[in-house]
Amino acid sequence: MGLPEELKPRETTPLRGRRIVLGLTASSSIYRSIDLARELIRMGASVRVVMTRASTRLIGLDLVYWATGWEPLVESTGRTEHIDLAKWGDIMVVAPATLNTMGKIVSGILDELLPLTATTMMGDGKPLVLVPAMNIRLYNSPQYKRVEETLRGYGAIIIKPFIEEGKAKYPPIPDLAHCIDAVANRGLDLQGARILVTAGATLEKIDPVRAITNPSSGLMGVLVAREAACRGALVDIVHGRMSVQAPYNTARYYAETTSEMASLVRELTSKYKYDAAIFAAAPADFKPLEVRESKIPSASTERLVVTLVPTEKVIKSTSTRPRITVGFAAETASGEELVERAKRKLDEYGVDLVVAHNALTKGAGFSESHLDAILVSRMDVRRMGMTHKYTISREIVDFVSREIKRGG
Repeated sequence: MGLPEELKPRETTPLRGRRIVLGLTASSSIYRSIDLARELIRMGASVRVVMTRASTRLIGLDLVYWATGWEPLVESTGRTEHIDLAKWGDIMVVAPATLNTMGKIVSGILDELLPLTATTMMGDGKPLVLVPAMNIRLYNSPQYKRVEETLRGYGAIIIKPFIEEGKAKYPPIPDLAHCIDAVANRGLDLQGARILVTAGATLEKIDPVRAITNPSSGLMGVLVAREAACRGALVDIVHGRMSVQAPYNTARYYAETTSEMASLVRELTSKYKYDAAIFAAAPADFKPLEVRESKIPSASTERLVVTLVPTEKVIKSTSTRPRITVGFAAETASGEELVERAKRKLDEYGVDLVVAHNALTKGAGFSESHLDAILVSRMDVRRMGMTHKYTISREIVDFVSREIKRGG
């Protein structure tokens, strides 16, 4: 192994110690895999690359070496490279995966090192993940559908492409890297489950140019939704304003006001039977009693008095109760007082888990990457302390997965 350009690790490194074999095929989106390799390394993984011959016409071997610190492998030389890679790797990810290469793996056509390595790793019981990216006509073809179905039957994991502008595109790197991490560390333990997540801030207007809201970025809800989707769940995310993108592999519903968010939750829980609902949004708790139709002139208004009334509680707006419900509570308390407030929320909302956090902690809470949090269920209190939201999202989804298996 060489010395790649030094990469600064992420604040959380869930792939630390993991060894990933990354397969590159001749899709025009192959350039995105350089960023993927770097992101996986930042998350703690070691990454070795195996390429098809055709892919080397699209991207240079030196660039792959620079990105990973390992010489990429292309040819099978008789030195059993496929065996060595299968022994070394914990998981193989083929991204991008062309229909040609996927078909070779299905049919056992092992005339190149990449399909040979993929088949060998499957034979060794190692996970194989494929990320198709191709022309939409190929993706919609009966041949592709047959190949995907067969690969799933073999136990391979298919991460669906990002369908946009009539194209089957390479997924966004943050979503894809998260899914690889989730598959490597948790598998598809939520396959078949349907989960509702709320995220972001709502907004209540005072007049056409002024409003009441909060600084929620939506990051917590997005991470929870992405974690659940990556582990196999069908995820519907109802979100307000956010500074982060909702995961591409979820169904997305936008709500401007708290009333709109509650209405969407009511509609969705009437339409679908959810295994879990995770209320990570920060809806405005109050709204003006009166909304002015025109702008309130600041020059001639010495004092503005706005009467506020409570908004509807989104967490109480479900038409049909999900099997498992998780609530959040932003408090201005710590220690045992925070625990007691969380326990009161358990009873007040009838939920199974409350994620309570101290909003006064510097560097944590809304618009931050961390929470100073505790996780309180009816059986347990987990004092997480200052923890990255990525880690908390996994803890929440782990709880949901356990409760589903227990028949919660």
